[in-house]
Formats: sequence, structure tokens, C-alpha cells
Amino acid sequence: MRKHLYSVLDVKDDTSYLSKVYNIGNIFLTLISILPLLSHQQTQTLVMIETVAIVFFVIDYILRFITADIKFEHKKPVVAFLTYPFTPYAIIDMLAILPFLTVLNQSLRLFRLFRLSRSFRIFRTFRVFRYSKSFALLKRTVVKQKDSLILVGGLTLAYIFIAALLVFNIEPETFPTFLEALYWSTASVTTVAYGATYPISLTGQLFSMLSYIVGVIIIALPTSVITAGYIKEIENEKENKLNNNEMFKEEVE
Repeated sequence: MRKHLYSVLDVKDDTSYLSKVYNIGNIFLTLISILPLLSHQQTQTLVMIETVAIVFFVIDYILRFITADIKFEHKKPVVAFLTYPFTPYAIIDMLAILPFLTVLNQSLRLFRLFRLSRSFRIFRTFRVFRYSKSFALLKRTVVKQKDSLILVGGLTLAYIFIAALLVFNIEPETFPTFLEALYWSTASVTTVAYGATYPISLTGQLFSMLSYIVGVIIIALPTSVITAGYIKEIENEKENKLNNNEMFKEEVE
């Protein structure tokens, strides 16, 4: 019984109608639970929406807790139950639920302390990622391309530092501190320069033009790496599904 419940909660079986219904319902309630965050005035409708969503989140949290030993099957049951509340998604779920305690009894001063955690309700938006296959695909892409991304990130940081060092020495009047030069180089490389500070000498302006061009190239590098890896992951997934279908047909025959 609990194993079947766990398969529904974690959507292990893509062909299960119950899993799909639960998945869609969870995403829907997660999204509408954000509606109260869009208004400072909590109307009766918004409070009702939040109440329904929170009740569902609490039930979902309890069900996941009682199936923790199945999720962490390699651990002892006691250790699994003690470990689950400290897993990333469990913490996010708890942060989404905890602020709701502020509406239980406003006359109790103790509960007013929980108002400090009301802003944590924004964490419930991350619940959507648990049920997103596209996000899982993107996550695998980033993990597989991490070496290339680390290299690009290192080159970016190195260029920002070198560009800041050069402009700091080219125009000491415009950039009296290295932090200002670093701010300018970061803004120019990311191509979001606000124009608050900029080189005014001919040498500085020529260097700025070069920096802007390099910035466009640097920004394009991680995008192309992730895009290429993402497309490859999609193709691999399609190939795996095709192979599984062929194997299934052979077994049937």
C-alpha cells in the first residue's frame, strides 16, 4: 500500500492515471497558492485559496514523510524518517507551510513571531520544479556540461578582473577605486551597462568597445553549451523511449 502511495507521490509511473492526476493537481494548487502573495489585502477568497492549498501541502508533506523509508530504501527506517525533514524539497515544503500559522490565532502574541517567516511563502514556487520533466532534463544537462560551464565561468571572471584592472589604470580619474572599475567591467561584460560611469579618454573608449564585443561572446558561450547539451538530452530521451517500445513489442510477440 505504501509503495503504491510512494509511486503516486513521486510520479514513478508515467502511464499511471492516478499519478498524472496527482501531478497536475499539485502543480495547480502550487500555482494558485501564489495568488495571495500578489495582494497586500487578504480578502476572504484569497484566504480560502490559501487555506485549501496549505491543507493539501500539509497532507502531501505527511504522506511523503510516512513513505520516507521507501524513498531512502538504502537506509534504516528510523534514519530515513529522521533524514527526510532535512532534505531540500522537504525544507521548501515546510517553509511554504509554516507561515500559514500566522492566521491560526491572531490574539496569541506568540504566533505573531511567525509573521517574520511570511515572506518565506515565496519558496512554494520551487515546488513546481519537483514535477517538471523539463526541469529534470535541464538539470541533467547542466550536470553533464558542468566542466564546460565551469571553464566558461572561470574565463568570464578572469576577463572581468583583467578588464577592471586595465580600465582602472587607463583612467584613474574616472575610476578612483578598483571597486568602481570592477562594477563597470561586470556591467560591460554582461552587456547591461547603465552608463553611470564610463571611460572618457580615447584609449578608454576603444577598450570599452572591445569589452562590449567580448561581453556578447562570453554571454553567448554558456547559452550555446546548455542549448547543445539540452538538445542532446532530448534526443537521448527519445531514443531511449523508442528502444523501450521496441523491447516491449518484442516481449509481446
